[in-house]
Amino acid sequence: MIEIDLNAPTIPPDQRVWRLFPGSGYQFLEDFREQRVGFLDVPGFEIPEGKFEDAKDLVARVAQSQHIRDFLWSQGPEAKPRVPLAEFARSRATQGRTRIANAASNFFEEAKKGDFVVLPEPTFLSTIWVGRFADNRTVKAFFPRRYGKTAVPARNIRWLGSYPENTISTPLSRALRHQHPFTLLEKSLHLEVFALAYGSFVYKDHFAATVYNDKRDFLDADGALLGAISRLSAAALRSMDNGEDGISDADLADILLRNPPIEYTCTQQVDIHSPGFTRYTAATAVALVISAVAAGLIGLAEHSSADNIAEDLPKMVVTNTASDADPLCTAMVSEASARIVKALGTDRTWALCKDAREAQHRAGLRSSAVPRKK
Repeated sequence: MIEIDLNAPTIPPDQRVWRLFPGSGYQFLEDFREQRVGFLDVPGFEIPEGKFEDAKDLVARVAQSQHIRDFLWSQGPEAKPRVPLAEFARSRATQGRTRIANAASNFFEEAKKGDFVVLPEPTFLSTIWVGRFADNRTVKAFFPRRYGKTAVPARNIRWLGSYPENTISTPLSRALRHQHPFTLLEKSLHLEVFALAYGSFVYKDHFAATVYNDKRDFLDADGALLGAISRLSAAALRSMDNGEDGISDADLADILLRNPPIEYTCTQQVDIHSPGFTRYTAATAVALVISAVAAGLIGLAEHSSADNIAEDLPKMVVTNTASDADPLCTAMVSEASARIVKALGTDRTWALCKDAREAQHRAGLRSSAVPRKK
């Protein structure tokens, strides 16, 4: 039996995405990753009790941290700065201090567990990082090279992975280069961040999935295979919405030659570099059906045969083990996938399986949905 795990989390409708800049000259990058944290450039900063907005001495706390930072830079990381907060009570609320105070308020108080964090690397490294706040705690982190044993208040971050910058959009790339310490990313970029992190997801009325090509030689034949899967997925969902029993054999040629209604199509982003991807986003579950069928063909090609395909097809099941999975959505994708293989029949399904196997071996084709032999 082949199990297809959609691997598509449901993203909360109020989900926020923050951009964290890793210090002047990107100096904190390695410490963020190694310590699994994020922090601002505020060594020795004293977190106020209660809410940040009620702290009358927030500017003084920032000024104290700036003094500690400058002292350690000038005297060396082994120095031990001891300057009481009271000495900074009359510090001016300069533009720079106000900006850091606002960033600290957002970072330590406004950002919540589960919020996404996007982190740029230097341009020459051509990579960005995506993570999520692991909890709501403030912890201690260290930047030994400059600050020695002086702690920097930090947040635990679960880093999900790094992604080549040439695979992200120009607006997202530009947004990451602003050197403000910590800011919200504009909502128009959220879907792209979710897709980088998870490949497949459900967010409000958006459904997204990705088919990757990890090797060289992505051919036009591979694009045609995905196009056929896309049209079949649209037809299967449309037949369900229309209350039809399924897709008839007589309809197959028309389905593959004609464009589906616009509401059953996907916005498609394609990057066929090595590695590359084809990302589908839609207002219906058609994107998830595409990923499920692609994964199913790859899984059957690997674990079945021409002799066993008729027996294995009815046993193919669709699940979703990702967080907050919607069982109704999973059932819809499962039914649509079953309608497709039923309409194709064993011979045509096996022919597509062989195409998928060739694409997997040559181009590293794989879906954000994961096929497993059960």
